[in-house]
Order: sequence, then structure tokens, then C-alpha cells
Amino acid sequence: MSENALQRLKEGNARFAAETPQQNIVTAELRNSLFKNGQKPYAAIVGCSDSRVPVEIIFDTGPGELFVIRTAGVVTGPMEIGSLELAIEFFKVPLIVVLGHQACGAVCAAVDGKSFTGCCIEDVLQELCCCTKKLEQGKPYDYYEDAVIQYTLKKLMSSSYISKAVFEGRVNLIGAKYSQDTGVVTFF
Repeated sequence: MSENALQRLKEGNARFAAETPQQNIVTAELRNSLFKNGQKPYAAIVGCSDSRVPVEIIFDTGPGELFVIRTAGVVTGPMEIGSLELAIEFFKVPLIVVLGHQACGAVCAAVDGKSFTGCCIEDVLQELCCCTKKLEQGKPYDYYEDAVIQYTLKKLMSSSYISKAVFEGRVNLIGAKYSQDTGVVTFF
């Protein structure tokens, strides 16, 4: 089942990157159907909050197809992990994708040692620093962006519920990265 979900994501992204999207109109009929029949997402995506990375659009999907969680730098904590557990339990999503992207401002800020006065912004940067500061310094930003994706995948596996679902074969957990230059998503 997760192979079908991954294939749908790849096909949708290929349409987006080729500038031939199919999903561009949301009708009242679709909205009413989703309201009456509920959502049936085929994948959950943990993506970045960056406005240049609109998850549903880059995968050429419509309402009800993806369960999307967006945070700066794909940082995950109890709320995001709990939301993914909900997606597995109630919506039976067979695939979770951690989607980072090229030129992530949050990752760049953490690598560059930026600081902010807002306490919650500092929490985001501290989480990213937990990953990036342990790495070899002086690498290009994409090295750190990839490392953050891997770090988030490991953090998700620290959830006993998610790791059990992965080991039982109910869900597959993979990383991916969006290129703002090309519009292409590369799956790890």
C-alpha cells in the first residue's frame, strides 16, 4: 500500500515539475463529499512552513488526499508526533514523508548561529541546533538540510507507536527533499 502512495506522490510531483498539474479546481461537490464522507488521506507529510513549499501543490493533490503537518525546518515535537500517530490510527495512512527543502531559512539560521528574542523561535532553532551542531562544520547548507531530514526521521522513530507501526509494516517512513530550482522532489 505504501508503494502505491509513494507512486502517487511521485506522479503528482512530476506533473507539477512539468507544469501540467491536474488538481486545480475544488468544487462545492468535492467539499460536500469530504464533509459528508470524511477524509481518506493516502499519505502524511511533515513539511516545512516555508510559503515557497506548498505541499499539496507540489504533489498535485487536492483536499482530503494528504495529511499535512508543517513546521519551520520540519521540527517535530509531541504535537506533531501525536498528529502523525492520529493519522496512522484513524486514517490508516500507509506512508509518512519527512519533506525538507532547498534553501531552508530555519536550517540556515541555526547553522549560522542566529538568535531571536521570541522564546518559541528559540525552541525551533535549539531543536535544529541539536542536529546541525553535531555535524562537521563548514559544509554547504544542503548538507545540513539533508541531516535535519534524517534527524527528524529518527525522532519520529523514537515514538513507540510510530516505530511499532513501521516494524509491523503498517506504515513506511521516508525522507524527501524539494528543490526550489526545479520543482522536483527527491526521495531518499
